[in-house]
Amino acid sequence: MAYSSVDTIRLQMAMAFGQGAGSMLANPEALSFALSENTALIERAVGDWTASKPAFIELVRVLGQIAATKAAVDGSPEIERRHLEFGLQTVLKICPCFAAHK
Repeated sequence: MAYSSVDTIRLQMAMAFGQGAGSMLANPEALSFALSENTALIERAVGDWTASKPAFIELVRVLGQIAATKAAVDGSPEIERRHLEFGLQTVLKICPCFAAHK
């Protein structure tokens, strides 16, 4: 498998998140939170990307689904940081690879 740069991995994550979120868009603060404030989680997955890619991408897709659903329940037309934070709490509980980050 070809080497994947961090930028390539972030783009793959964005695609997966978008698949989960469907037509719901995220506001700039939510995007910054997802990509900038969670770099430790991303770097941990990048450390062994070949092994972690399938599960990590699926969990990012689930994060998009949870965040979009929470935004809709809240009556918000877009995903906000609080919706991502809620979704991330859930995803971290079901992902054993992030158990040390609780």
